[in-house]
Amino acid sequence: MLLNFTIQVITNFGLNTKLIFIFKCLIYISGFSLFLLNRKPLKKITFYYSFYFFSFIVLILFRIFGGIFLGLLSSIILFPVYPKEVKYEKDNLKVYEKFTGFLGACCHYEIAENKLLIFEKNYGFIKLEGQIEAEKSDISIIENQVEYKHKIINYQNEIETEKDTIEIIEIEK
Repeated sequence: MLLNFTIQVITNFGLNTKLIFIFKCLIYISGFSLFLLNRKPLKKITFYYSFYFFSFIVLILFRIFGGIFLGLLSSIILFPVYPKEVKYEKDNLKVYEKFTGFLGACCHYEIAENKLLIFEKNYGFIKLEGQIEAEKSDISIIENQVEYKHKIINYQNEIETEKDTIEIIEIEK
């Protein structure tokens, strides 16, 4: 995981997000099981493994009771594990919604392109004014800029007009 992170920062190439999510889940499951195995006699390493146990407990409590406090706490705890959600996928281009927590801001996206079978090239981040509708939009990368084609509905004088729009958006690194 650290090697993938280092290579991704240096070269903008990394492992596929599905593969990373599987590795993260395996790490959490192993940490949870090691906490259960190392409880008695109490060792210093047990306090490290307790993070995995308590994150599991907080997640269950959030699912049962809900609430803002448990939502904020679970978004902080689950940030390292939360998978990237694919909002748009066409050809080799993928647009992921950037994780900003359960109560975070809208419409931050990460642009990536599949390379070979298990690698991705990360281009950077974009911020849009609305959600991406995969069926009604088209996204392409042209010289480190994103060309975003979509439809805008204008409600003026109680008349609904639909316009095709092309936005050129700079990619933030």
